[in-house]
Amino acid sequence: MLSEETGEDLVATSAGFIEILLASLRSDVEQPWAHYEERARSFGRLRALQGVPLESVIDVLAVYRRATIELISLPLNDSPRRDEILAVAQSRLENVAERLTTSIARGYLDYLDAEHRARESEMYGLAAIGTAIGRSLDTMETADVALVESLAALRLSAGAIWMRERSAFKLINTVGLEPDEVELFAQEVGPSVKASASAVGRSESRVDRISGREWNALRAHLRARGRTVGMMTLGTMIDRIFNASDMLFMAAVADQVAIALDRARQFSSEARTDHLTGLANRREFERVMEREVALSERHDRRLSMMMIDLDNLKRINDRQGHRAGDTALRLVAQQLQRVVRASDVCARVGGDEFAVAMPETTIERAREVANRLRAAIKQAGLSSKSPEPVAVSVGVAAWRHGQDWQAVYQVADGDLYEDKRRRKTDRRPAESETERPAIRLLGRTGARRRVAGS
Repeated sequence: MLSEETGEDLVATSAGFIEILLASLRSDVEQPWAHYEERARSFGRLRALQGVPLESVIDVLAVYRRATIELISLPLNDSPRRDEILAVAQSRLENVAERLTTSIARGYLDYLDAEHRARESEMYGLAAIGTAIGRSLDTMETADVALVESLAALRLSAGAIWMRERSAFKLINTVGLEPDEVELFAQEVGPSVKASASAVGRSESRVDRISGREWNALRAHLRARGRTVGMMTLGTMIDRIFNASDMLFMAAVADQVAIALDRARQFSSEARTDHLTGLANRREFERVMEREVALSERHDRRLSMMMIDLDNLKRINDRQGHRAGDTALRLVAQQLQRVVRASDVCARVGGDEFAVAMPETTIERAREVANRLRAAIKQAGLSSKSPEPVAVSVGVAAWRHGQDWQAVYQVADGDLYEDKRRRKTDRRPAESETERPAIRLLGRTGARRRVAGS
């Protein structure tokens, strides 16, 4: 017994079957038989796509085939040769109907076979994606492998991945797109486009179906540990209807890609940053300085460097413990980030040494920043009411044409130790001054004793 919904679904196919049947009965000359059989196969594939059982399709077609006899007989009611014509028509109808029904069944089974192969391909593709992206801890390499493998599994032509940075998405990789196609791709199926349908995978990632003027695509929200880490869009410029199976497969892919990208980004961040302060580490600072020197040489830009040394870290560690020393290092890092620009790169380059790369900055401007840093650290030390206030020495240097970054580093380091020597000299009179009251007090006491004894 057919459900009402299934019966309604079959009406369109049955009506189409009658149309093909009548057209084929009227003439074998207007269209070759391959044309009618291909149309019948298309109807079979369509019913398979809609999930209608093949037996139901054939049963209903038999009903509509009998109805076709009645449609043919209607114009013949007044014909003296009605019975003869109907006999010939019915014989031909049975032959034509059998061929068309066979074609519908073949199309139906072809679709199921293709779907089975596609599912096998998707399972293989999913395993390949997981294996491939698991080998790399580099963000760019992971993104590239994820795109290539996903496009192959879904039989699509182009894709892009955007990584989330604060509240925006930054494009990090594309596959199958020419440079002049990237902007249109992003406008039609990128992160900011409204979706026409969505599906959620077994894990966290969500998949949207998007249709633009040129592109049809699936877009995945890459989520890991409860937050969105990026977006991945895969698409094609040919007509393509993405079904629920495609979207769920994309969601499964997206879950793996999100975890891999999050792991690669975390590893990359740990490899570039100092774990205690969150600033860049020495290796990252060296890479930054090499890049900035090259850019300054090429574009004739100014570049300065600032070095900072925490003068009394050993004394803080000895008197208050290493936890207090770590707090002092973090305090310097926090104040350093407060006084520099967003374009400057701050790093912890040694145990108690910090450095700042300052592109587009003159030596005078660098000295102003150094003074602001000293004032900020002093104020923060007073606010913390620490028994041992943090003291720093600062050195600055400006890059000159022909210098490498090591030369700038040496000049800034020399200026730092000159500042340290100067500050040490300035502290000596102050220390002597603090000792004088006790000496005078002893002198006065001694004088009183002499007077009393006289």
